[in-house]
Amino acid sequence: MQKFNKLKSIPAYLPIVNIDTDMIIPKQFLKTIKRTGLGKNLFFEMRYDDQGKEINDFVLNNDPFNQSKILIAGKNFGCGSSREHAPWALLDFGITCVISSSYADIFF
Repeated sequence: MQKFNKLKSIPAYLPIVNIDTDMIIPKQFLKTIKRTGLGKNLFFEMRYDDQGKEINDFVLNNDPFNQSKILIAGKNFGCGSSREHAPWALLDFGITCVISSSYADIFF
């Protein structure tokens, strides 16, 4: 991750408490050790329906939030199993800043 001093972006608001790492990147996408290509599957079960179509009501599927670099989430972000793929998926999608009142250790 590159160090930054200033970040300018429209924030995407995801008001969900206890967003766990399986919500961030589901287990079926953990077959790679590459840090790229995971962004398309970020929040997969919330972003896509059973046919693979984008769900219009999900914030990251809509302009301008699909270009956001800042994610505002509820408390206890990234809880659950500690999987490196979760922060990789966020970065690959373009999110470089997560604002929450608490985080799992893997996000520090």
